[in-house]
Amino acid sequence: MSEYEFVNPYTFVQLPKEVSPDWRSAPPGHGRLQPDRFSGVLEVTLTARSPLMLRNVYDGDDSAFPMRHFSGFDKPVPFVPGSSLAGAVRSLHETLAGGCLRVFDSGFRPGYRDEAQVKTGSWRLALVEKVDERGVPSRLRLCGETVWVEYAALHKALGGASKLTTGARVTLLSGSVRSSLGRLELGEPFEVKEGGESVVLVTDSGARHDTRKNPDGGGDLPGRHFCATGELEPGSLEVVLPDEVWQEYLDAVDGTRDVQEYRQPSTGGSSPRKDGPVPVFHRDKRLGLVGYRDPARRELRPGQVVWVDPEQAGQSVRLRGISLSVIWRHPGGRIKSGGRVHAYARACRDPRELCPSCRLFGSVDAEGGDGKGGGARQRAYRGHLRFGDAVPAEAYELEEEFLPPLGAPKPGAGQFYLTRDNSLQGKSATSAPDKALREWGSEADSGDGRRLRGRKHYWLTGNAGKRPYFRARGGSREDFHDLYGSENKLLSKAQSVPEGAQFTAEVRFENLDAVALGGLLCSLDPGLLLHHFDPKDEERPRYGWALGGGRPLGFGTCTAEVRIRELDSAESRYLGAEAPDLHVEKAVAAFRKSAGDDMRDVWKRQLTKVLRLDWAPADRVWYPPAQPIPDPERPLNPEVLKASFTFWKETSGSRTNPYVQLPSSAAQRSDMTMKVIPQKKGKGGK
Repeated sequence: MSEYEFVNPYTFVQLPKEVSPDWRSAPPGHGRLQPDRFSGVLEVTLTARSPLMLRNVYDGDDSAFPMRHFSGFDKPVPFVPGSSLAGAVRSLHETLAGGCLRVFDSGFRPGYRDEAQVKTGSWRLALVEKVDERGVPSRLRLCGETVWVEYAALHKALGGASKLTTGARVTLLSGSVRSSLGRLELGEPFEVKEGGESVVLVTDSGARHDTRKNPDGGGDLPGRHFCATGELEPGSLEVVLPDEVWQEYLDAVDGTRDVQEYRQPSTGGSSPRKDGPVPVFHRDKRLGLVGYRDPARRELRPGQVVWVDPEQAGQSVRLRGISLSVIWRHPGGRIKSGGRVHAYARACRDPRELCPSCRLFGSVDAEGGDGKGGGARQRAYRGHLRFGDAVPAEAYELEEEFLPPLGAPKPGAGQFYLTRDNSLQGKSATSAPDKALREWGSEADSGDGRRLRGRKHYWLTGNAGKRPYFRARGGSREDFHDLYGSENKLLSKAQSVPEGAQFTAEVRFENLDAVALGGLLCSLDPGLLLHHFDPKDEERPRYGWALGGGRPLGFGTCTAEVRIRELDSAESRYLGAEAPDLHVEKAVAAFRKSAGDDMRDVWKRQLTKVLRLDWAPADRVWYPPAQPIPDPERPLNPEVLKASFTFWKETSGSRTNPYVQLPSSAAQRSDMTMKVIPQKKGKGGK
């Protein structure tokens, strides 16, 4: 494959289009061991086929690999907690058995950055005076006309960059003029002084230009950075804020980098996350600090300056919109994530009607209430499995990992997360205003909207040394932290055990029939199910699953061997009868036979690739890179692996860019790559 091709680290396994009428049914209960059901113990041996990284286990030290004392060892050794093992196995079982979407936000709706344009006449600055317990504004003061003032003039008036903050008070001493951008700017640039009734809003420099044309010819000049100001009108107003307007704000702010960083777990310490003003630097780094802005949060605060679209009536004001900057974000259509999956796939809520995975692993209705506005009502079912801690074969040495930024998933990137439609490939938006085809709610949605692709899985590897992350960090494990700088809040540390490490665990089960036991066995060793589809003219593939963190980088690929160590029926347990004749192959066959045609099709076309080690060529697996990825024989500079924001723009399906979609997980190797689109410098560059 060419160095101008890459394979995205994740893909999606589709949900079955149809399920049988008894797909949700009553679980067997725990009262007694029923006829034709079994209890016993499985022994599982895990082998790490790439370095294994576990973290976020201990409060106060999120980067530490779990350690504890075991018999036969002189000191604490790395181990895999039973809870971590159970979570990974359940996740795979949901894929193999078509279980419900247990961890799924059905109310999610992405936000998208607006086009660069002047706010319409109804939008104004406002000063928040009071908020309720949720951070929703309850009182504010509106501003008059917005006048834009260059940051250097504000530095002079306020006494330097450190004094230029959102909410700073100034007085404009000259009139305003209409600029070529269609907005009002201060007529005499430095006619401004500290104090007064005008408030300042400082926002990020990301959407601004690096440079501007020199009107006298010659080389380009540095770009300009203006701040919005507005003179406060007399009187405080009570806010009327419709629920749908506040929800649109929440959907929009959830997609900001500020919120994503705030939600990141702390790395290696218990110090609280800072929530103070955020420094803003000029796009031309030589010009240094502009000032300080407020971080984007789901809650507003008293003293915060925001944009609002108001409708005033007497002493109250009804808000039709809230934004934190002039170029803000808009929600992606009307259909939320819950409307983009099959209704059957939504999380189980009734303990009397459970999907195959919830019948086996248990279920909790996290949303259920008592129906009277009070506390939660007990709507849970205890599972039939108990996972023991996985004990290491030896005392493995831990390696410290310095990880590159790994941000939150971005389901708003429809070219990857929404169902692939070949008829849209290469097309561009035709409607106005410009809603790129990648957006939820764009013209590409029809009827009930495009569905989400399915369950996310990361490509597995038994050859981690060829993965770009491991190649790039060859000189020093700290290369990525040096590259991004210690101030990057998405950087993190962790610990790993080496590939080849082995762990053994017990899984106790009770009251399972042959189908449920077969599904559990296949979730521990998917090869038991998928080798049935092996091509006869190829080398026998290895199948595995992912455990722990760092999976986009190549960590966490495991294979497993499982055996039934103990097995009992009611007769053998209580009456001394012989142990039941149910071996691994027979249970797996029962599970395979129980599946519908749609599920078997998913196994054959998708999971034989997704769960196969190194089906994706190891040296190509990376997020859209800033530059082509050299062949494995050549050195790999970590700079190459920085994100290409240009890629997302030029595949979005806007009016000026084609819509380029993530290949299907069923694609052949020759069709699974995407073209590298190098990061462009200038506006939007990072």
